[in-house]
Amino acid sequence: MKLFSMDRRLMENFSWPLVLSALALSAIGLLNLYSVSLSSGNAASLSEFSKQLAFFLFALSAAFASLFFDYGILKKFALPLYVLGIALLLFVKHFGVTAGGATRWLDFGAFRVQPSELMKPILVVLLAAHFSRKEYAGKNGMTLSTFLLPAAFVLLPFYLILKQPDLGTAGLLGLTAFPIFVAIRSSRGLKIAIAAATAVILAWTFLFGGLGWLVKKKIVRGYQLERVFNHSNPEDDFNGKGWQIIQSKRAIGSGQILGRGFHDGTQQKYGFLPAPDTDFAFAALAEEWGFAGAMTVLALFYVLIRSGLSVVRRSKDNFGKCLVLGLTSLLFWQMLINVAMVTGIFPVVGIPLPFVSYGGSSLSVSVLCVATILNAGMRRYRFQDDPVRENPEVWEERTVIRLREKTPLVRRIGPHDPGEPDIHPVYR
Repeated sequence: MKLFSMDRRLMENFSWPLVLSALALSAIGLLNLYSVSLSSGNAASLSEFSKQLAFFLFALSAAFASLFFDYGILKKFALPLYVLGIALLLFVKHFGVTAGGATRWLDFGAFRVQPSELMKPILVVLLAAHFSRKEYAGKNGMTLSTFLLPAAFVLLPFYLILKQPDLGTAGLLGLTAFPIFVAIRSSRGLKIAIAAATAVILAWTFLFGGLGWLVKKKIVRGYQLERVFNHSNPEDDFNGKGWQIIQSKRAIGSGQILGRGFHDGTQQKYGFLPAPDTDFAFAALAEEWGFAGAMTVLALFYVLIRSGLSVVRRSKDNFGKCLVLGLTSLLFWQMLINVAMVTGIFPVVGIPLPFVSYGGSSLSVSVLCVATILNAGMRRYRFQDDPVRENPEVWEERTVIRLREKTPLVRRIGPHDPGEPDIHPVYR
């Protein structure tokens, strides 16, 4: 594996739908933030737009540079990155900036960083590296003993983020990891153990006072439970917990088919819509651009997610498959939860809409996630210096096939040998 390379053959696997949909969503997000900034009419809001634009240009530059590096290098740095992410979460606990009753940011003067946002892709990289080990490729796959360590990888940052408190991001962390665990073959004993443990936890939480204990220990906050249990009837607390979702629905409904027009959204212009730049950016967008604008955004997300899943399906190594699956899962769940939240289907949990909501950390992570998916797709037929040693599972399978056919065993080939379909696909 070469650390730095840009072979012309890599461009044959370049996913234009993935790139163009991400760029279009970023442009829509910047345009929406500019409109919101104009509506507020203060220098601080316009400064937010300038910062978001700067973060986007920085992330775009970093994403372009990352395409010259083989994504396999992430496998070597997975554990150090995870340790760094945990350290940043611990720093937030003691030195973080508190806003809105939550301590989630580290202040570096000119900008703030939200470590919980960085932790999401870092966890995906670590799980992908861990599940690419040989013990998970055997006949039984993942057993109870090999399940505990990756589960601990998820639970540690989950707990630290939950204590900030940030129930939404903590839950998103678990949802992001879930498809990776499902994709790994599991033994029957592990499936039974997980089902039994899930039943016990749910029974303890909702039937035997576990929920009260969680609130008493401040693992879950009372206001978070109120949002969960009262979101279906926000009118019961019109001026309290129901205010956000009611105003969000009004903003979306007032946009009708084609919207009120750029900078003409009354709900966010006169301060009725809460957080139109962050959590409720989709509602502000729907008010100005209507049903047509909202469906355009959802269609772009559909193209983005489908392009990511296409890379998963065509990847040839376990690390690449798990990595792209996790990153695609991250973008999908963020989009789904945010849209469901602003439309009243899901409780308000403070999950930003990728590429659209204001937030330098969120935007940078989203752009780099797309760059990594693109990188893995470009190198799904990896040009290896020593294919037999670097991808033994594939070559062992080919050895068995050739033995059955009574043909010569696998020979050592070079990275530019045009006769090997696993290195150079015939349909290129």
